[in-house]
Amino acid sequence: MSDGARYSRPMPRTLLALLVPEAEPLVGDLRARMDPSARRGLGAHITLVYPFIDSPSVTPEVLDRLRGVTARHAAFSFRLADVGTFPSTVWLGPTPADAIARLVVDLEASFPDRPRAGPVFDGFVPHLSVARNVRRDHDAIVATCRGRLLASGEVACRAREVHVMERADAGWRVFAAAPLSEA
Repeated sequence: MSDGARYSRPMPRTLLALLVPEAEPLVGDLRARMDPSARRGLGAHITLVYPFIDSPSVTPEVLDRLRGVTARHAAFSFRLADVGTFPSTVWLGPTPADAIARLVVDLEASFPDRPRAGPVFDGFVPHLSVARNVRRDHDAIVATCRGRLLASGEVACRAREVHVMERADAGWRVFAAAPLSEA
């Protein structure tokens, strides 16, 4: 094995996400402690497609295709009003979620050659992760999120664009954005 092969780094990965800064006052501190992506600089978000494409392959043509997809979808409002769980994740659920689900279906159909990672699950569950890889204190985190929602009320959000987020050595950053239609 050559030194170059032994010490090569993986390609920077990208994901497509709706950034949700409106959620930061409610759960930003929890995410900073309990969501590894937050510690790497990725703010509150709803993942639409991951992985997307390795960064060097995100060409102007790919971005044009992405903008064509997002132009078919109107900007939309949603609320974060529910707390849900997966076995090791606590999350906030967007309501209504149908516009997000339609956007995901269109994005996945428009980029069939993107890499796949991990298990494939039936049914997409739109969510904003608050705590990941947690097994202990799961119920306490759920109770904290529910208590905060009860005290502050649901979080009103607006999706205006899809962000291409890149994870490189320094952490996550916005690589590009594709606006949703303002029709």
